[in-house]
Amino acid sequence: MLAIALILGLVSVGLLCRALLKLAVHALPFFAAVSTGTAVLNAGVGIGWAFLAGLTAAALTLTGGRLLFATSRSLLMRAFVAASFLVPAAMAGRYTALGVALLAEPSSFWRGIIGWSGALLVAGCALHQLLSHDRLRPLQSEQDGARSLHSSRL
Repeated sequence: MLAIALILGLVSVGLLCRALLKLAVHALPFFAAVSTGTAVLNAGVGIGWAFLAGLTAAALTLTGGRLLFATSRSLLMRAFVAASFLVPAAMAGRYTALGVALLAEPSSFWRGIIGWSGALLVAGCALHQLLSHDRLRPLQSEQDGARSLHSSRL
């Protein structure tokens, strides 16, 4: 019975980490949805409208951020948009890694290392997801009608 509990515990922690890494880029839209929904609910409108406002805020934040990141030519603007998506993802990764690390009760030194390494790992995965949507954009030379080296046949 103990072996089954240990195996199921490891599987559940693994699935939690996989979900965290896949959904890391959605930390900012989730924050926008919760903040907007709470503000609308505190205004006294109702639960249904608060849910709809939060869902709309999340959709606008995600699509607007990805669109701005993909279409902007300014490196400073792209860095600002990337940072706005990566900071909440890194915070979520840090606190998740700290929560998992507290199950083993390590010293405060190791808790810090585990927490910050979790933050870097999740931020890196969020950056990879953000950049993977940018690869779908055609190159500038292909937009102008010029053929790239990869498309020319010998």
